[in-house]
Amino acid sequence: MAIAAMAYDPLRVEDPKGAELCVWQELEEKRLLGPKTRWWLQHFCFARPGSLWALATLAVCIYCTLHPNEGIANVMGRKVTCVVAGMFSLATVSAMCAARGASSLLQSDAFRELLQYEQGGTSLDHRFDTESIMQLFRRLVTHGLLLGLPLSPAFSSDPIYLLAWLLLLGFVVFYIPGYSIPRALVLHLSRSLVEQMMNDIEAGPESWKGTGQFWQVMTQKHQQMDRLLETAWTLAMWFVLPYLANNVIVGLIGLVACLSAVVTSQNAFVAFTGFFLICANVFSFAQRLSEMAGVTKMCMSTRADTRSILSYAIGKSGPSPCTEAGLQRAGYSSIAKERSDHARFLTYLMANRAGVEMFGVLIDTQLIARFVFQATTGFLALLSYMLANLDIRTEDLLVKFEGTGTYFSDIVHVQWR
Repeated sequence: MAIAAMAYDPLRVEDPKGAELCVWQELEEKRLLGPKTRWWLQHFCFARPGSLWALATLAVCIYCTLHPNEGIANVMGRKVTCVVAGMFSLATVSAMCAARGASSLLQSDAFRELLQYEQGGTSLDHRFDTESIMQLFRRLVTHGLLLGLPLSPAFSSDPIYLLAWLLLLGFVVFYIPGYSIPRALVLHLSRSLVEQMMNDIEAGPESWKGTGQFWQVMTQKHQQMDRLLETAWTLAMWFVLPYLANNVIVGLIGLVACLSAVVTSQNAFVAFTGFFLICANVFSFAQRLSEMAGVTKMCMSTRADTRSILSYAIGKSGPSPCTEAGLQRAGYSSIAKERSDHARFLTYLMANRAGVEMFGVLIDTQLIARFVFQATTGFLALLSYMLANLDIRTEDLLVKFEGTGTYFSDIVHVQWR
């Protein structure tokens, strides 16, 4: 059915039966989104209410940066209070960019094409369709305490900080997960696409039911798969990178809050909250990179005990596994021709490294290892800068840690006596 140019909607695709099918409906029909999650994405995260909530959150974070509260400054220090509020402002902007990028991905032709390869056999677990009211309440309470207790010294003197707590709570619980759903979708669809290619190669030419010569068809399918992965992940990087940047920013917030609380006020809860933010965001950052590298591993791993396109292709080396009837099904007239096409296919795979790319750079385990080493060096330099510019003196930290060690040693000594 032809669609008029003025009526074209980028979130609509053609159904095989001839009817227009909304991308949201297709995601729900293939069990990639539940009805509650779909409504939440459509009508809050990627709609005007979510944008207004994010802008209001950004406004109060800027206010807190320009007008630090004395009660909070007594706990963390005035300069640190301004820096933490400024980092929250930066994290809010980063989250808004990620939501915008996620919305653009769902409207893209590449995502619709990628969606066609999903058979709908797997149901993704989305919290707004799976968690109960009590689980949502516990999540609100947990995040409310983590955000509210460090801000509580300002509630009585400045009501804006109470509003900031409520806006941040809604932002963290309801807005930020919005762009993690499209990230999970493109990751799942990429795995499904690669999985289909792996299954064809694992079955081999003797089980081929298509037309044409098997290894030449596999080359064409791999080229199409590589092009689709590259296009989809190039679009996805516009919200994956802000997503990863948020992990870094929130981890730095935790580091600054933890160190300043230890030196300034010895507030155990603020120090614990900061330490929790550091650990949670380092783990999240590493997990997200590992998931992207996992798609590349499914394409390029050469280990015999790993399921990958390349390892299965290598496994078909040596004598041809095809019988005379299998050769005919695979489209070949002789074993020599089939072996020659297989050798060319292996050469092609080794030359064309497929997987998840970030602006032309392939994300694999080797890249992650190099990045971790360089990030560790950069972190130590950043730590030195913060200690020098945020009124956190190393002498004070050493005194605090020495005092803590003496305290615990006295306890152990008394218990042993």
